[in-house]
Amino acid sequence: DGPGSTSYAALAFTPAAADAEIRRDICRTFPGCMSEAATEALFRILRAVSHRVEDIGYCQGMNFIAGIFMRVFCEEGGREAEALVYQCVVSLLLRHGMNQYFGDRFPKLRLTALQFDCLLEAFLPDVSSAFEVFNLSADFYATQWFLTLFSYSLPVQHAVCIWDNFLCRGMKFIHRVGLALLNEARPMLLGQSFDVTAQRLRGLGQTTRLSPEALVAAAMEFKVTNRLLSELE
Repeated sequence: DGPGSTSYAALAFTPAAADAEIRRDICRTFPGCMSEAATEALFRILRAVSHRVEDIGYCQGMNFIAGIFMRVFCEEGGREAEALVYQCVVSLLLRHGMNQYFGDRFPKLRLTALQFDCLLEAFLPDVSSAFEVFNLSADFYATQWFLTLFSYSLPVQHAVCIWDNFLCRGMKFIHRVGLALLNEARPMLLGQSFDVTAQRLRGLGQTTRLSPEALVAAAMEFKVTNRLLSELE
């Protein structure tokens, strides 16, 4: 029947081509926040996912997506919790379209970055103009936002809150969050050198002073719609 119908346990304990890559990446997933047992559970989950979505396999970034689900569901541990996290990751990839952001040359990711450049010009033209001076596009600073749904860039509590809204509203909400973060950081970004701007962009999510709820409220101020995103394709 193929990997899609195979149980989590069978997939988790079947060696995969991506095992070595997964091992490297899990060491960088929320370092200091995961026990050895949790790290091993994350390895099994990602291995199972690589079998399940065999057309794209494992890709860097999936480790943070699975890591957020683990922080939510695996506090108590156990194989049932692992299987639930696995199912959530697969659902996010296949039902919510995140599989389009992984795979060969990340085609959907490139389009989304271009859309964000256009949105930045429309909603925050002064920031957009400042970035244009340095030839800074969303490809440089925002790809991790879209690839990991801010699980790499924001504190865990913020990321979980963002995900609640993403699951209801879709990728337009991730665009809104990006605009809200840049708007908050505007005074620290305008009038700076390239090196300072680049450094502050890389740490943007971790330096936010907004609470998770305040960040969501700030994001909702930017009226990015599905129709607008379609027009920018």
